[in-house]
Amino acid sequence: MSSMVTIGERARNFGARPEISARSVLVTIFGDSIVPTGGAIWLGDLIELAAPFGFNDRLVRTSMYRLTAEGWFLTERVGRRSRYTLTEFARREFADAEERIYGAVPPDWDGEWTLVLLGDRTPDSTEREKFARELSTRGFARLGGGVLAFPGDGRETVARSALVSGVAASVPTASARFDDDLFGSDRALADAFGLAAAAHRYREVIDRYEWTLAAVPESDRDAFAIRTMVVHDLRRATLVDPCLPEQLLASDWPGEEARALAAGAYLAVTESAWRRLEQVAGLLRPAADSRFAASPASSPPS
Repeated sequence: MSSMVTIGERARNFGARPEISARSVLVTIFGDSIVPTGGAIWLGDLIELAAPFGFNDRLVRTSMYRLTAEGWFLTERVGRRSRYTLTEFARREFADAEERIYGAVPPDWDGEWTLVLLGDRTPDSTEREKFARELSTRGFARLGGGVLAFPGDGRETVARSALVSGVAASVPTASARFDDDLFGSDRALADAFGLAAAAHRYREVIDRYEWTLAAVPESDRDAFAIRTMVVHDLRRATLVDPCLPEQLLASDWPGEEARALAAGAYLAVTESAWRRLEQVAGLLRPAADSRFAASPASSPPS
């Protein structure tokens, strides 16, 4: 993309990408900018914040209606105005996402795996599939035959996933170390985690946002747009990243480079972005705003 393209044009192009939806960008705006200030905003203010991406009044209203129907928000009517606040379900989901987006570092690992064994009776087929999908979103990989694996101690995740999925039956779990002679290697087993999808999205972050290294926003609106776009695409990558230990990652894994680039862009514009949030919605920057600041990937790559 030409260096003459303005940030406003980049924001509109971002919103017009086929894989981007107003619904998903609104979730990013909430997670990055509204949750830290208490999790509530007037609909009119949200419409103004979403405008740089080409989302009109009707699209934002429809998207928020659908998200509310899915259990993410509660609405409060005051005269002709609507105010959106987070549900407890949404607060839990945003808390999980925050850790993955802003503070994720490769976990320490001693070579031990947690296995979940979903036999035909454990539990019934509908519950079993829902439970398996929930585990997959929380870092477990399906190895086939009703077996899911996680590198490390995943017992707490299993318990939480069972609760979210409504699984009442006891779920068999086990700890194991794989014999390289029998299974090839731990790294070969890591292929079951679908790392290619995450690597592809991290490379997209790098390719799409290298321009931010030299970008100088002309307005607080532009700064807010940059911050939102960077976080949104990084979030898309973390959604498919199982966050494996370094021992299981290839030497050319692009995750850390993408995080470093995103962190550098974010920190460069965050003060101006918070001014935009105060101007539009009266949302003040939290005193303990440390997103990306403590991350090992808090400086752009050289």
